[in-house]
Amino acid sequence: MRKAQIFFCCLLLAITVRSQEFGGIPSSQEWKQIRAPRVRVIFPKGLDSSASRVANIISNIISFPDSSIGRKFKPLSIILQQHSTISNGYVALAPYRSELLLTPPLNGFDLGNGDWLTTLTLHELRHIQQYSNFNRGLAKAFRFVLGEQGQALANALTVPDWFFEGDAVYQETILSKQGRGRLPTFFNGYRSIWEAGLDYSYMKLRNGSYRQYIPDHYQLGYLLIAHGHNRYGTSFWKNISEDAAAMKGLFYPFQRSIKKHTSLKYRQFLQQAFSERRNALTSPTTKVATDRDPVRNEENPVFMENGGLLFIRSTYKELPVFVHRTKKGDRVIRQRDRSLDNYFSYTNGKIIYAAYRPNIRWGWQDYGDLQLLDIETGQQESITRGSKYFMPSLSVRGDSIAAVHLGADGEHAIHLLDLGGTILKEIKSPPGILLAFPQFYNGKILAVAKKTNGDMALVFMMQNGEMETLTNWTNTIIAYPRLKGDTIFFSTSGIERDELMLLNRQTKSLEKLVIPDALGKTGIYQPFGMGDSVVFSRFTAGGFKLQFETISEKTFINTRLEVPGNFGLGALQASDSSMTVIPAGKKEQSGSYRKSSGFFNFHSWQPFFADPEFSFSLLGQNLLNTMQSQLTFMYNRNERSKQISFSGIYGGWFPMIGGGVDFTFDRKARFEERTINWHELEANISASIPLNLSEGRQLSFFTAQSAFVYNKPFFTEPEKSRVGDLSYLYLNHQVRYTIQSRQAVQQFNPRLALSLRGQFRHTVTQYDSWQALAAASVYLPGLSTNHSLVLNLAAQQRDSARGIRFSDNFPFARGYETENLYRAVKWGINYQLPLLYPDKGIGQILYLLRIRNNFFYDHAYGTDQAILQTRRSVQFRSVGSELFFDTKWWNQLPVSLGIRYSRLLDPDLLNGTGRNSWQFILPVDLIPQTVNRKKELTF
Repeated sequence: MRKAQIFFCCLLLAITVRSQEFGGIPSSQEWKQIRAPRVRVIFPKGLDSSASRVANIISNIISFPDSSIGRKFKPLSIILQQHSTISNGYVALAPYRSELLLTPPLNGFDLGNGDWLTTLTLHELRHIQQYSNFNRGLAKAFRFVLGEQGQALANALTVPDWFFEGDAVYQETILSKQGRGRLPTFFNGYRSIWEAGLDYSYMKLRNGSYRQYIPDHYQLGYLLIAHGHNRYGTSFWKNISEDAAAMKGLFYPFQRSIKKHTSLKYRQFLQQAFSERRNALTSPTTKVATDRDPVRNEENPVFMENGGLLFIRSTYKELPVFVHRTKKGDRVIRQRDRSLDNYFSYTNGKIIYAAYRPNIRWGWQDYGDLQLLDIETGQQESITRGSKYFMPSLSVRGDSIAAVHLGADGEHAIHLLDLGGTILKEIKSPPGILLAFPQFYNGKILAVAKKTNGDMALVFMMQNGEMETLTNWTNTIIAYPRLKGDTIFFSTSGIERDELMLLNRQTKSLEKLVIPDALGKTGIYQPFGMGDSVVFSRFTAGGFKLQFETISEKTFINTRLEVPGNFGLGALQASDSSMTVIPAGKKEQSGSYRKSSGFFNFHSWQPFFADPEFSFSLLGQNLLNTMQSQLTFMYNRNERSKQISFSGIYGGWFPMIGGGVDFTFDRKARFEERTINWHELEANISASIPLNLSEGRQLSFFTAQSAFVYNKPFFTEPEKSRVGDLSYLYLNHQVRYTIQSRQAVQQFNPRLALSLRGQFRHTVTQYDSWQALAAASVYLPGLSTNHSLVLNLAAQQRDSARGIRFSDNFPFARGYETENLYRAVKWGINYQLPLLYPDKGIGQILYLLRIRNNFFYDHAYGTDQAILQTRRSVQFRSVGSELFFDTKWWNQLPVSLGIRYSRLLDPDLLNGTGRNSWQFILPVDLIPQTVNRKKELTF
């Protein structure tokens, strides 16, 4: 029963939408706010126009009745973030708020070519509308019991994740001219698997795979949402989602509602949707050949001077690497640093690209630093540090760099730099123009330009800032321009697919590559021409694949840039609504925002039971996510004691400052052959420094923390006189450090990693008690790519005097019962490997992605005369196996469960039950930490 309760709490904490970056912005940041009807926009100083635009978009949309989702709209706050290089946003329920990351994507194939602020606001607004209308029926009961995180849990259990995102993509599409639902790129995933004749189950499409490429839930969601609107009308999904959110029918409410409103079983509805979308997106007679090998991506091909080919390769077993391909085969040059894309430029033996690097302390700040790589030696050097560069390009001679730069004020420009990182020239973007993909050309810069309304063109930028357009402005995506003499190759979105184009500078003629029907309708990207050949990357069901074509009159035909179609969706064809023509409205008046506003902001309450303790906690977090707090009542049924506690941590300073106080009533213990009672007060204050040292090809984190704790028991007579004042102070110091290589999709452990932990606790007054713990884990490659060898080492020692006993954190030999020993040392070895990738599910509840096994040997030594009844060190050895199941529950919650068998090689002197031990392994790291473990007090 207890395991079931723990598992439920794991589900509760994992499903609830939580903060992405606690303490991600320093307290020195000045904040302002705009208050509009039913929305408040909180933003950094200087972003008044962006904040006003967000407020106006939302006010315009919610002023009209919406038959597709419902009329309810719960007011909320939206926070704008400007210091990240990532283009993203989210809406959270606990606490209720939204955050928008304002850096626009430069590659239109990623998220479209529309105005980023508009697209992002439309998308996240839909999530706000969803949550506002999904607090109904039993979801209200969940919210009553658990607060805002209760509704998040209820909605996640009943409304599939594909609905949330597919519905939001549909809104960004129907209310604009550039949403993802209008992009051929967005349909590559399903086109590729259908054209390859692959027939995946619905559960596999929902949960993914470690073996095959599966389109994400955004693509699945839009496909199903668009089908529902197209066939059943505007209010169809409103009725479905309302029934599901209210849990009508309790079991499978979403599926039951589909049947109610379509007279089709859920499986039949899916077959109908897939069949109609397949006919609209693919040619029924076309079957594209695809290999059955694991997924392999080959991207951004570049011809070298000697005829060799450079490109980036990645697989589900391998992280992105730079590859040099010749007739002799492929040579791996170096693993690419952590980056936001696979774009790079090559000239004269050098590769330039932008690597992603987080700020060492503030999570909402990160950088794009330029890296220069020598392909012969594999040596790499950082050209810039703490910069925000994108899409760098090397000059023909390889002595200078052109890159898109994002300024602190949000303005974009093209910087010309030397190889030392010194800025030689800044070419500012013309007003209302965003520049991308810069390339050197005869003293000019070839670039892709985008207007605020989404129109794009190829342009030449002069060093004096003047701009010459090479193509007509059109509402279609243009990307990946590459020069070959006076010819410019580039990719663009066509009516049905993403095409490869050729622009002749002399004749000004525009031609497109003729693609044989046998290659299907998926897109082609990143063209590079040399001689009479052009190479590009084509999307397939097995990843991006390189393909070569000969340049001739037969392979290219005259054409013009075309706007993508509606892909068989009548609603898109009929829609002429566009947020680009919505009036900006009056400029909202802004005012300052106090960072102390809603400092505690209790948003949810959380019951928790772990025998013998039951607790009930109020959870708090301010909107800026710099303060988290918790107020808890706990009852211990063994002692029949009650505790009231409060704790909080503030993350806006460089060291995080935390603290708390708890008071326990009616504690009990044996003293001189009788039971005594007392009350107990404990208060603490702590300081911690969490540092993100990740850089290049590795992830690294360091945390140092010190806590000062005061404990005072309150006795009544006669114990008060006999025991005396037992109040004491103690310090708790902890240090953690991890450094690891990044992991490919199939790797459950990093191939190389080191994890270190040290803890020292000691009293300052009253007692001479102390305890020291040190632990280390080393991760090494196994015999195969996805195998993992892990070595563990740990040691712990405490004092032997009478006084307090600090809680035992020692990782003892598996299978043995554990005690708080005077001295303990342990070493262990683990070998873990994958066994199966079943990709099978049961009843839309449980899906099994992978089965893996860990063989282990543990060898521990313990010394404690009082407990072990001997002065000698006693050994505890065990050998065994752990079988892990990597699963998804309810088609969206990842949970790894396991079962452990331990064979004890020595007698268990610590109250064990025998030589054979079986244990369930649950994801205990997800269990809410609301229970305060008491120190043992020896009288």
